Amino acid sequence: MKTIALGLLLSISTWASTHQGVASWEGRVVYIEKHTVTQKEGVIQKAETEYVTKDGKLIASLKSDFTKSVALADHEFYDARFERRYGVRWENNSPWMWDQKKGEPEEKKEVTKDLAPGKLIIGGQGLHYYMSPRLEEFKRKETAIAILIPGKLDWYSFLVTYEGVDQGWDKFVIKTQSAILRLFAPKLEVWYSADGKLRKYRGLSNLPDADGGNQQVEIIYQY
Repeated sequence: MKTIALGLLLSISTWASTHQGVASWEGRVVYIEKHTVTQKEGVIQKAETEYVTKDGKLIASLKSDFTKSVALADHEFYDARFERRYGVRWENNSPWMWDQKKGEPEEKKEVTKDLAPGKLIIGGQGLHYYMSPRLEEFKRKETAIAILIPGKLDWYSFLVTYEGVDQGWDKFVIKTQSAILRLFAPKLEVWYSADGKLRKYRGLSNLPDADGGNQQVEIIYQY
């Protein structure tokens, strides 16, 4: 009986949920995101995202582990079109950006403590999962962040600003502080409902287009 009770307790404290996002631009569906999220006692543990065509063909995948850090998640992005992998890996309690192109050796760069002084360092989907339970905190003041770009072994500075209620949801604007990035991605916009769920995103996609370049999308999330 104790074994059964323990099993029930564990199953309740650790659970997985699914949702999807439809990414479109100028009336055309660009891709669909399929998310599976695992939480333990309400705290994010892991997340898996599949990027598929509207016909269900796999384009890419993103696997994230938040047990070391929620904001700076250990993650691997795999682009099936180019057979390329990159992400952040925690080694000996230190995060490293890494990138591996098809047929080439892996390149990596340590994310040191002095990389971006005074900024919250973000890896992968870390911003969303860090923000979600802290929306009131982000609403009260602007937050300076540094988003890692493992595919370039680089990072960019952004400022997260609350813009008020829009369409019944809290809207935040994430503006780049990089003059170069501002040319093709001046800002990212996100909308959250009061329960912490991401409802809408508009801006630069983390998924490259078919030629490996940047693409803009608007994503509507369905739970």
